[in-house]
Amino acid sequence: MEEILIVDRIENGYAVCETEQGEKKDIPLSETKDVHEGDVLILKDGVYIPDKDKTEARRKRILALQEDLWD
Repeated sequence: MEEILIVDRIENGYAVCETEQGEKKDIPLSETKDVHEGDVLILKDGVYIPDKDKTEARRKRILALQEDLWD
């Protein structure tokens, strides 16, 4: 099973992430590649990289939920 992490913030040389189960996990930036807040990360060849498709799908889901709040 693939581990999926969501970047909450970048702080003190770490990507502060949350797992799908809501657990906190700090990943050293040296183990990541081009990450930003809100990115969905996957582990590939020992490096955490953003999954652009999953990140975009997550952003769209969040926007849809926000729009539902105001309708």
